[in-house]
Amino acid sequence: MQKLSAVIKYILVALISAMFVVTTVQVIMRYLFNTGLSWSEELVRFIFVWASFLGGAIGVKEHIHIGVDVLVNLLPPNLRRYADTLVYSIIFVFGAFLVYAGTPVVIMTHSQLSPAIMMPMSWVYIAIPLAGFFIMVYSVAEIVLVWKKRETRKEA
Repeated sequence: MQKLSAVIKYILVALISAMFVVTTVQVIMRYLFNTGLSWSEELVRFIFVWASFLGGAIGVKEHIHIGVDVLVNLLPPNLRRYADTLVYSIIFVFGAFLVYAGTPVVIMTHSQLSPAIMMPMSWVYIAIPLAGFFIMVYSVAEIVLVWKKRETRKEA
């Protein structure tokens, strides 16, 4: 699980770096040479979609999504396990929904080409079911961890 997370994090670093480089080149081209790249805005948008969905999946693993812990922290440790299990079960269902709803979109858009880059739009939309799959994997892993360890939360 750690290797998968590391690979996804490296991909995220590469995606964000590519966004930065393409945007910087576009700005330089526009202001210094009074011209622009016709494909840069579209590419940055597509990279942003991928980074957002993969980042959302990593957020499940790293516990960095917004949560309301006030009531859960008042619960005894045994009940916290059930609360955490419920939360990760809901997150799992959300991931399953992304896979379920995203897969037909990928299939439908395979023959549709993006206007500037001329690549199949399915390459962009496949980020949805892929992120859903990772969210499901991380949710199951977190539920297993909740029931393996005695203390379910890191107290701040």
